[in-house]
Amino acid sequence: MRIIGVDPGTVCCGYGIVESGNLNSKFKIQDSKLLTHNSKLSYVASGEVRMNQKSPLPERLKILHDSLKAIIEQYNPSHLCIENIFYHKSIRSALALGSTRGVVLLLAAQNGLPVFEYNSTSLKMALTGYGRAEKSQVQQMVKILLGINSAKMSEDSTDALALCICHIHSGARLL
Repeated sequence: MRIIGVDPGTVCCGYGIVESGNLNSKFKIQDSKLLTHNSKLSYVASGEVRMNQKSPLPERLKILHDSLKAIIEQYNPSHLCIENIFYHKSIRSALALGSTRGVVLLLAAQNGLPVFEYNSTSLKMALTGYGRAEKSQVQQMVKILLGINSAKMSEDSTDALALCICHIHSGARLL
């Protein structure tokens, strides 16, 4: 199973693609946590779609659409994960972010990809075991779980990879 995670933004949109090596993992409950067994995670790709902050929003949305469309066509994922946004300081920024999320959701629908949304607390819990973990802790766990040795990785692409890992660890949604 190949999963694409997308961390949408109006200037920089991170993406990450992870493959779960064992499609028939067995699941069991231990200490109120769902655990997967023999599930191998494989890093496939990650990166960013960068847009010019000074360009009008419609132009940035087109760049985002065209870029993510090409990425989806190249890597052929079976699921799409996105962070569930529940709060933003600025209404104007929240509306622009909603537009980028709309582009991502449209691409998922056009490609027949089921969409899974996770809030940041669930994401942090799935990766670190603590729902209020720092971004640096999440980044470190992404690198450990995927065997990435690169010291330099953007926050946006790391967040997107974290979404993929969270989805795989959610187990019940993969059945």
